[in-house]
Amino acid sequence: MSELSAQQLSALRAAMDGRPVRWSSPRSGDYDGRDRTLEVFNADAGEQRELLRRIRVIRGDLEQAAGGPVVVVFHTRKESARLYSEFVAEALSPIIDGVGR
Repeated sequence: MSELSAQQLSALRAAMDGRPVRWSSPRSGDYDGRDRTLEVFNADAGEQRELLRRIRVIRGDLEQAAGGPVVVVFHTRKESARLYSEFVAEALSPIIDGVGR
């Protein structure tokens, strides 16, 4: 999987209203497509359909970067805080010296 360009990453963040996003890490014995899974955090059930619509616009770029069809996994705010609080806090922290984390 290749990295998203700065422009693609900016478009993805804008489409997700600034929510933290990341490519999922492959794990041994996991499901087919884990290496092409985009995780979106702080997305409650009522927001997910609209977020999928927004992703549709840039899905081609995502699939090219992922090397195939993209799987999108949403994490609710409650589960984002409970299971991924460190990542979410780091992703939402302010930009330092012009370089994002």
